[in-house]
Amino acid sequence: MNEERKRILNLLAEGQLTAEEAESLLSALEETPSAAPEPRSGPARLLRIYVHDGEDGTVVKVNLPLALARFALKFVPEEQRAQIVEAGFDLDEFLASLGSGVPEGKLVEVHDPDGTEVLIEVV
Repeated sequence: MNEERKRILNLLAEGQLTAEEAESLLSALEETPSAAPEPRSGPARLLRIYVHDGEDGTVVKVNLPLALARFALKFVPEEQRAQIVEAGFDLDEFLASLGSGVPEGKLVEVHDPDGTEVLIEVV
């Protein structure tokens, strides 16, 4: 069993994912080729979300296919979502644009005075 499948199943066992969410993620993994990645030549395909809470040291790192971006963004805490909006990035507009080819690069980078960092990028 590959590491991604194990991680999804562990999240399900811990109650951090519902059965439907786990099924969706496992299905997406099956659709993703497991061979070595080809050299980059097409549009961006991966969404990276990084959240570091400076107060309690919690770190969340998510790397997933853009097709699952809507699902992943619901794990961004509300406080950080508000900071992202304050930084001038419209998450709803981003989600709506996913079907039309999102350009590669950093979308949001927020550094809060309390040490919280949020980075969302497309690669």
